[in-house]
Amino acid sequence: MSKLSQIKNIVQEAKELVEDVQSRLSEKIEEYNIAVTEYNDLKEAIAIGELGRIQKSLESLQNLPESLEVVAIECQEKVQTLEPQKPLEIEEPRSGTFGAKFWGFIVAVIIFLGFGAVGAYFKKLNFDVIDMKFFEQAFGFYSDIITGTSGSAPVLGITIAGAIAIVVGYIVYLVLINKAAASNLERAQEIFEEAKNYAHDKEILMQQLQKIKEFLDSAIEELKAAKVFATEFSAKLERIKFFEGIDFENFAQPSKEDVQLLLGLKNALDTIVQSELCKEDEDISDEVKVLFENLGNEIEKLKRRVYG
Repeated sequence: MSKLSQIKNIVQEAKELVEDVQSRLSEKIEEYNIAVTEYNDLKEAIAIGELGRIQKSLESLQNLPESLEVVAIECQEKVQTLEPQKPLEIEEPRSGTFGAKFWGFIVAVIIFLGFGAVGAYFKKLNFDVIDMKFFEQAFGFYSDIITGTSGSAPVLGITIAGAIAIVVGYIVYLVLINKAAASNLERAQEIFEEAKNYAHDKEILMQQLQKIKEFLDSAIEELKAAKVFATEFSAKLERIKFFEGIDFENFAQPSKEDVQLLLGLKNALDTIVQSELCKEDEDISDEVKVLFENLGNEIEKLKRRVYG
């Protein structure tokens, strides 16, 4: 396989590698952004809706047990939606063909003219007047040498000078084109390494995004479950107030348990709603994970209360 074919294959492989990883990255970013947006929207809806209703229902109660203090989490780096990322630009190495042809041609012209100049020197021609006759006499010098006669036709000399000039020019062309090919092959291999490193970095990024998205998917499901229970137990509290009054201490034991469960859910949701979604080492921070573990525990309590 020629170096030119190797260069084309290597560069094409680099392009395909970048295109593949870029396509998958764009898809992963879109899925990630959807999850982040859904999480934020759901958190905002809970803050306005379910937590507002719970707070309003609890305000009229007397002698409620003290709730835990809400300690919100703040951070310097939080999970946010990402902008589409620009792909790595693959620039094919220049073939060097034009330069090789140009310099090969220039060398050929110089060699040809050099033959003419040498012939003119030995013929002792006047360089002040350069015309067709000057060239004929100059190149006739070589015809004279070959034929061994004086005043031979210059065509033979021109032909020989032209042939030598073309051969030397072609040799220069081959040397330059091979040098360019060797340099371009090295550059193509560098491009491929850049593409591999780019793909490796983006694979790591996609793994990080997938890890965060999986957490968000789980968090969203827990928040949806919390919404359902918040609505159900807020309605329960309204029923309790209607039949048992507003003094917590006078509630029946099952009613007290329902209110305590609602308070636990409210505290867990309050903490999440007021906390930022923090990152730590390209993953969700442990503090945030603990918040959702607590929410999961409250949801499990509510499930056992409802389903026994």
